[in-house]
Amino acid sequence: MIEALNLYSELLSRGMEPTEFTFSSVLRACNLAGELEFWKQVHGQLLKHSLQGDDYIGSALIDLYSNSGCTEDGYRCFRSLYKQDIVTWTSMISGFVQNELFEKALRLFQELLCYGLKPDLFTISSVMNACASLAVARTGEQIQCFATKSGFNRFSVMGNSCIHMYARSGDVDAATLRFQEMESRDVVSWSAVISSHAQHGCAKDALRIFNEMMDAEVVPNEITFLGVLTACSHGGLVDEGLGYYEIMKMEYGLAPTIKHCTCVVDLLGRAGRLGDAEAFIRDSVFRDDPVVWRSLLASCRIHGDIERGQLVADRIMELEPTSSASYVILYNMYLDAGELSLASKTRDLMKERGVKKEPGLSWIELKSGVHSFVAGDKSHPESNAIYEKLADMLSKIEKVASTGDASRESNDISSREQNLEGCHSEKLAVAFGMIHLPQSAPIRVLKNLRVCRDCHSTMKLISGSENREIILRDAIRFHHFRGGACSCGDYW
Repeated sequence: MIEALNLYSELLSRGMEPTEFTFSSVLRACNLAGELEFWKQVHGQLLKHSLQGDDYIGSALIDLYSNSGCTEDGYRCFRSLYKQDIVTWTSMISGFVQNELFEKALRLFQELLCYGLKPDLFTISSVMNACASLAVARTGEQIQCFATKSGFNRFSVMGNSCIHMYARSGDVDAATLRFQEMESRDVVSWSAVISSHAQHGCAKDALRIFNEMMDAEVVPNEITFLGVLTACSHGGLVDEGLGYYEIMKMEYGLAPTIKHCTCVVDLLGRAGRLGDAEAFIRDSVFRDDPVVWRSLLASCRIHGDIERGQLVADRIMELEPTSSASYVILYNMYLDAGELSLASKTRDLMKERGVKKEPGLSWIELKSGVHSFVAGDKSHPESNAIYEKLADMLSKIEKVASTGDASRESNDISSREQNLEGCHSEKLAVAFGMIHLPQSAPIRVLKNLRVCRDCHSTMKLISGSENREIILRDAIRFHHFRGGACSCGDYW
């Protein structure tokens, strides 16, 4: 790729004029080589020759803009093209997905259909990934029907996208069924279904499928082992997880990534082996990465190891002084331990350093669309009904607690959370789901942050008092609440 860019420079030095085909090739070379600075120079030449509207060049430009995170520039380029074929539409949709602008990707796909264009396999795959990330199963199923009518369902990439979409939407059974229906399964298919079971806390099922994969003589890759390690971590299978980590390295020659190492730290930390987790980090090539240390800090909070937690937090703040997640974990660790003055100091330190906590956001998909909520949200048109329903559900929990029939979880719900002012977003989303979904339908809620202990306890109690299944996906994993219990077994 570098040689191609050198040839382009030589072409210009000789006074030769590049054509649209030259520019298209050079832009793709810039993209593959990651030469964004060189690309800016080429872009100047494009403007000089008034070729930025050419469809071949436009597609390459969109890819470059997307890879550099400049999606708005890419979108302007897309709109300026003389001709927009399926390749340029797909490039723009993929660019939105790549930069996590999933709703824009879905809107653009709908626009594509309105223009009468026929999406190809790559378009469908990108849009399905957007559905998976937003966990909008209804939309994903509509796109899957379109793919089936278009004959795309026979391709493994389509099946893999469906598995991912169903798993991310909280329907592990549908993901498994889609996997079983596939005529051809590649390593991506196996890895996807293993990961889906791992994220839902079905550790034994994930390992069983991994063994079936071995029997089918499909060679696992890094993603496969990430799913296996996640399953062991969420299932408390410490020895098994450490064994698979060694197999990955020694038998398959796969170099552990930061994600694999973070899984091992989480595996040890959840089990209370904090010293072993810390030693693992210090012996790792990722010892200077704040991600692994933050995993250990979360475990220190779970097990109430304040002394170690303080030292770990200090290390994280040396490496990443402006990350809000670390401050929040530290603050909650102090709060759990009753160290209110230290918690207050942590909050003051955040203000002093200009660190802002990421706001919690929860959403739920109904036939009417996707409905989003933030903490204390009163902007929804049905806000009054939502708060009335939530108050009614909390009142039932309190009545059960007063009769002495409730578990100790009732005592874990703080008075702060019982106050409806400022209540967390997942409670509002669940209340909204209770209003609109039939009794037999599970309530599927997605949240961008990790669920707090109070909300986890509340969801367990609501699932029992309302006799409803609640599926909550947070930033870490899925929680399936049924009959007053959670699938995680409180091991989270």
